[in-house]
Amino acid sequence: MPSDLRLFGIRHHGPGSAASLGAALDAFRPDIVLLECPADGEAALATLADPELVPPVALLLYNPRQQGQASFLPFAEFSPEWQAVRWCQRASAHVRCFDLPLGLRFANAELGNKREEVKASELANSSESADPEAPAEPPTSAQFLIPNSSLTQDPVAYLAGLAGYTDPEQWWETHLEHAPGHADTFALVLELMTALREESARPETAETLLREAYMRETLRATLAQGYPRVAVVCGAWHAPVLIDPNFQKKEDKALLKGLKKMPIAATWIPWTYERLSLSAGYGAGVLSPAWYELLFTQPRATVVTQWMVRAARLLRDQDLDASSAHAIEAVRLANTLAAVRGLALPGITELQEAAVALLGGGYAEGLAVVEQELVIGKKLGAVPPGQPATPLQQDLAQQQKTLRLKPVPDRQPLALDLRQATHLLRSHLLHRLRLLDIKWGQPQRVAGGKAGTFHEEWELAWPPDMALAVLDAGRWGNTVLAAAAARATARAAETTTLEAVGSLLEEVLRADLSPAIAALVVRLETLAADTRDVTHLLAALPPLAQVLRYGNVRRTDTAQVAQVVQQLVPRLAIGLPAACAGLDLDAARPLLEKIEASHAAIRLLQEAAHEADWYAALGAVQRSAASNGLLAGAAARLLFDAQQADTEATAAVLGLALAPAQPTAYATAWIEGFLRGLGLVLIHHRPLFDLLNTWLGSLAEATFRETVPLLRRAFSEFSPPERRQLMDLAAAGPAAPTAAVEELDFDWERGARVLPVLRTLLGTPVPA
Repeated sequence: MPSDLRLFGIRHHGPGSAASLGAALDAFRPDIVLLECPADGEAALATLADPELVPPVALLLYNPRQQGQASFLPFAEFSPEWQAVRWCQRASAHVRCFDLPLGLRFANAELGNKREEVKASELANSSESADPEAPAEPPTSAQFLIPNSSLTQDPVAYLAGLAGYTDPEQWWETHLEHAPGHADTFALVLELMTALREESARPETAETLLREAYMRETLRATLAQGYPRVAVVCGAWHAPVLIDPNFQKKEDKALLKGLKKMPIAATWIPWTYERLSLSAGYGAGVLSPAWYELLFTQPRATVVTQWMVRAARLLRDQDLDASSAHAIEAVRLANTLAAVRGLALPGITELQEAAVALLGGGYAEGLAVVEQELVIGKKLGAVPPGQPATPLQQDLAQQQKTLRLKPVPDRQPLALDLRQATHLLRSHLLHRLRLLDIKWGQPQRVAGGKAGTFHEEWELAWPPDMALAVLDAGRWGNTVLAAAAARATARAAETTTLEAVGSLLEEVLRADLSPAIAALVVRLETLAADTRDVTHLLAALPPLAQVLRYGNVRRTDTAQVAQVVQQLVPRLAIGLPAACAGLDLDAARPLLEKIEASHAAIRLLQEAAHEADWYAALGAVQRSAASNGLLAGAAARLLFDAQQADTEATAAVLGLALAPAQPTAYATAWIEGFLRGLGLVLIHHRPLFDLLNTWLGSLAEATFRETVPLLRRAFSEFSPPERRQLMDLAAAGPAAPTAAVEELDFDWERGARVLPVLRTLLGTPVPA
């Protein structure tokens, strides 16, 4: 006796489709349900019986040997596939996944591409062989109206769009659920899809042909087993090619013959409504997951009222005016809009328009929270413990539990005090994950002037697809520590510049990856020995100084790094004067940034020998006639700020730079480098200001006009208060001679009383 076969073409994640499917399965009572889901995910569907598996969730199928080959299959409570599996579990019916296994898709992706190329070549050859004189055929309406992508992703949404609906659920409700003369919704869907495929007459992709061939082969095998009633639940687009199980039987066998297959592992991961939405880029996503859940779980007679009441409550929680009267009128307006538009039920568009008009006072900006909570939704699913996981996933989950860091999709701030053991371990974990390209945490600027001490601030967010990054990182090791160390070592071998190795070493020490430090130091020493370019040495020093200065905060051994720095600074100091010679202004600017960064790094190290070498190099740059003016002026400023030159000596250097014998371009560049975005040096050291003011006043009119645009760059970086004070100084004229310090009436004994407090605050030792 032949089996009774029923086809149920569904819309993925459609609540109306899910409700219709449940009723249809209750009426048909199939013995087995063939479900459009990769066949290698069938065993994992048994987990749906576990009450701890709470949608939205996703079935993650991946190649354990190459975790980058993976696919997420999301499920929501209102997904027809979810309801089909749950129905089978309640009715003790069999469920069989009959879509092409991902193990075949991944293994034969290249084959599919070749078949596409052959198909394209055949089309090109046929067009070339056509009569060039023949008149072109006019395009059909199907060519104008039926884009391939729309049909592939959601043919129901495409049909709804043709009818003028923005929400496919509205179209389904109006034209399928309440269509006059059509008691069987799925018969109508099958009729529509059959006509649509015939009218479009578009060639299918190689992958779609393989999938549909596999579906038919599985269907034939199932029917041969003698099940009395067989139900097929698949995307509406595929249903027409499954009506006749013997359709293309010979061709299907030939198409599937000889395909390679690779192993596939499966596990469940939590998902979110945000990731299920179209706005997240999910191809089969829906416009409004939170609304669809309400539509599926609540009676149709009250669903509009419930949505509006929840919207009003959300707004009141935000201290916005949203009374019960507003909500009642908004419900009436939504129903009126639906009636005017010929809809059986208001959709999300009508609800939002009514909410904006009545609850938002005509402005949509205040309803952002309604969009987030009641349109998209913030629901996060849950999976039962003990799901299959890679060793790295298990280790990460254990550390998250131990350190009390729960992975959640919403952005959350995290402040760490590295003096606390738990906080330090959290920092190590987050830095290790970043080395593995698992960007769970994003470092933030530390507020309150705490940067570089014991404090870190992070922003954490764990989107569901982060699981794929964890899977991919599993190829580096079975624990977070081992994987991060292996990844860092591999990156070190690939890195070709000192700056990159120095930055990587800083990351490694922040992550406390002792196993990788030795390889990085060896790589650093090798590159440093081979590097002759001073700019590379300058770029390498700042990250290494950070490592030495703050390594003790993280309780890491930095002795090996200190040896590299001991060799690096003298070489840098010797080569700096020559590197600053003979450069034009464009070449000098990037070099100046590196010099300033290295200057800050050497002062951070607080090593007398390093400082002596560095200040000697800056002095040579300042004195050399071959140095670029920008760099010579900056060197003078750095020496002045470090108290290596007093006001009198600096004034003498400034006077030489501004002497009439100096070219105007050199003097202008020197001033730009000396001032470098900070006017306080002129405000508090009047002799320097008077020298500059006198020089500007001595310039000829034509030279002055050439010089002003160049100086404007330096002065534009001053703050408005600084510019005002400089204008006041210029208006006041030259300063009167000041009395010597010895002539001023200071109470030295009284002033000395504050020195112990200042030494305590600054942490400076008492002089011997």
